[in-house]
Amino acid sequence: MKLNSSLILFLLAVSSTVAALYSINSSEDYQRTTVDNAPVFPRLNAKPEAANALFIETGGLKLKFKQNEDSVWIAEDKFEYPASSKLIQNVISQLADMRKIAIKTKMPSRFNQIGVEPYQNVDANSVFVKLQGADGEILAESILGAQFRRNNIGVAEGTFIRHPKEQQAWLASGSIDIPSDLLSWLDTRILNIESKEIKKIKLFGKLGATAVVARTNDHSGFIYQNRDGVGYLDGETPKNLFESLTKLSFVDVWPRKTSEKWQSILYFEVEASSGSKIAGELFRGDSRKILHFSVEKNALKKPASRGLGETIAYSELDKWSYVIPSWQADRFLEGLKVIEGELR
Repeated sequence: MKLNSSLILFLLAVSSTVAALYSINSSEDYQRTTVDNAPVFPRLNAKPEAANALFIETGGLKLKFKQNEDSVWIAEDKFEYPASSKLIQNVISQLADMRKIAIKTKMPSRFNQIGVEPYQNVDANSVFVKLQGADGEILAESILGAQFRRNNIGVAEGTFIRHPKEQQAWLASGSIDIPSDLLSWLDTRILNIESKEIKKIKLFGKLGATAVVARTNDHSGFIYQNRDGVGYLDGETPKNLFESLTKLSFVDVWPRKTSEKWQSILYFEVEASSGSKIAGELFRGDSRKILHFSVEKNALKKPASRGLGETIAYSELDKWSYVIPSWQADRFLEGLKVIEGELR
């Protein structure tokens, strides 16, 4: 009985792959010599709280984050806007907990197989990471390569690593979350005022047209006042309007400015049940919706204390221009229906 040529080629391919994997895992260059579970970064492991600057580089992307005088992590590459302290603390913790498991290859020709090739390459899959203390001391420095979950030597999670000035690659325990775009590193929350915390919203449209939407005294519904008079308001309009500041986030940000090309769509003033007030203006710039805010002094809190429901704003809110998603902008635009009397 003769095997057809396709089957023969398939069997030869499988045999070659198995042989290659066996060669990689059994050769001296990919030896599985285990080590004494020592920390990969002993200085960082001993004092993770000393980390003051984080450098990330891969391909053409270079990022730097540092702590300012208020101990807030900021992005140097994005106008020193506040970064996600949670994400950065996770990276610090993950690096500090890393331990050496096994010695791997030291052959440059095989670095790309485990993702520890030179990170400067445009098509590199590797990521360079460095943590420094306030005094410039290097607490951690490494090229991070491929990651996996569960392997055949009993490791639940692992990452291939290599020091940028060394040839020797290692397998280390744990995994690291390194976003590949700048926006993912930022604290993209603008505000998070719960709908129930808002008492009333004043709306200002074109040519001096105004309207007010407020909760009823018993908080059972909403009333409005516009050019047509006063009435009760139900349906999706008040719901969307009062939720416009709930979990509000941005997709881009830059130091506050106003362009002559921007069109002002809506100005609004929000009063919370606590008495705190915040004002904002929504612009249309090309295909983007841009928000500006101004906040009463007594409503401000430091960024370091900002939490998802414990603050109405933070101290630099009125220094930025925020580009918000279209679906969030649509919530604000419900206010135009009230101003123009387009209620159903």
